[in-house]
Amino acid sequence: MYVVTQALANLGLIAVCGLGAGILGGGLLGLGGAVILTPLLTILLNLPIQYSAGISLVSAISTSIMAGSRFLRMGLPNTKVFIALSSAGTTGAIMGSLMAYHIINSGYNWILYLVFSGVMYMAMALVARPKQHVVTALPVDVRDSYVVTGSYLDQALKVYVNYGIRRSNLLKAWGGVMLFGGVISGLLGIGGGPINMLALYWAAEMPIKVASATSNLIVGATAATSGTLYWFFGYIQPFMAMASVIGIVIGANISTHILPKARGGSTIKILLLSIFSYLAYRMLLSGLKRGGGIFVLPTGIEYVTSFMVLIITLGILFALRKYIND
Repeated sequence: MYVVTQALANLGLIAVCGLGAGILGGGLLGLGGAVILTPLLTILLNLPIQYSAGISLVSAISTSIMAGSRFLRMGLPNTKVFIALSSAGTTGAIMGSLMAYHIINSGYNWILYLVFSGVMYMAMALVARPKQHVVTALPVDVRDSYVVTGSYLDQALKVYVNYGIRRSNLLKAWGGVMLFGGVISGLLGIGGGPINMLALYWAAEMPIKVASATSNLIVGATAATSGTLYWFFGYIQPFMAMASVIGIVIGANISTHILPKARGGSTIKILLLSIFSYLAYRMLLSGLKRGGGIFVLPTGIEYVTSFMVLIITLGILFALRKYIND
């Protein structure tokens, strides 16, 4: 009886983790949710990272379907960019999944914890300061210099936002970023969300809401590719994956109602960055501890320092709030 109760409690905790990941990472910033769900499962349930990654990949597919379908009805994603960049993402996902399999079988899975921590810190830098985009119509002569143009209705500002993507930026996003993003997706089981946003937002210079919505579609494609291989490798536990899907689908649905009406977004970013700092720090400690005891802190000190990192990051970001673009 105790075993059944404990199993149900674990499944409930996984569902709650999925809910939080779906709200924060799934829809609001286009990270697919897995970048938050994987460290949560690893830290709270002490699951090996390959099984946490397998669960997260299934959840990322669900997030993409749930949030992506709603965003498509709103006209937010740029389908041309999605099609163009998904080819790079899926190619990299196959490479990354095979790399993860060989790293884990060689006994060096602690390296994945360190890489994951680095990716989370990179994601923090990514969402801290977005670029500004025009809100009025693009002149005809300016439109001619873009290979892809688009517009969407910003429900918060009540205006149409027009944007364009140059050929050089699209190529930079494809070869310079998205291929690497696919590798990270397969290696860490995160659907490539942070790297997708780096490609769409930094390289292609898309508006944050369009980049987020388009990233959700790409996450589904790369996660499905990686997930197929993870299933073949035996890294996906069906019941745990089902529990996380229930939570993350609900969270993604909530986020799709928040994102279009969000005015600004600096508060969302501050909270998300603070959570990222906590999770990245814990993943870093886990990797150092599992890597032959490179650096080990007593459990109590680990919890205290992790909480201090969260509070300090939160305080610093709120103090610098005016410098964090919406």
